[in-house]
Amino acid sequence: MKINKRVRNKIKYTLYFVLFMLGLFVTRYLYLRFDKSPIEMTSYTEKYKVKYLYHIDGDTAVFKDENNNEITCRFIGVDAPEYGEDGFEKASNYTDMVLSSAFEIVLELEPKSEKYDKFDRLLAWVWTDGSLLQGKLVENNLVDIKYLFNNYLYTEYLFKVKTQNNVTK
Repeated sequence: MKINKRVRNKIKYTLYFVLFMLGLFVTRYLYLRFDKSPIEMTSYTEKYKVKYLYHIDGDTAVFKDENNNEITCRFIGVDAPEYGEDGFEKASNYTDMVLSSAFEIVLELEPKSEKYDKFDRLLAWVWTDGSLLQGKLVENNLVDIKYLFNNYLYTEYLFKVKTQNNVTK
């Protein structure tokens, strides 16, 4: 049986598309699996596995916990530009990209901090696929390190990332 040229081209382009999409998926999977922080999450703190819903800005996002409760989380230790300030779009888009592409998100509470801020947002360290999001934000110069009052868990790490980033520039 002979297949006409139009059908053959349709099959060929469909196959190209499938292979392209498979390549994108494999690349994304490998990048996210091997792009790990040089630090690991502590074993003794309170943690929540969550699903990402949406971001508010570069240092605040809304998640859904395992009981389907919405959690507004303020990322502890960093401060992103506010709406209308230089860098707002870049920090906000980066946060959205990292959170929306994460396979696993864990919110880790800081034992030396209040649980909520004055706006009733949960204060937490945000881990995406084993990497500390605050560290990535600092590494990419999207946020300032702020509000670290009591030698928090990852204070030293954030300043180390900032120092290394300044040395390489």
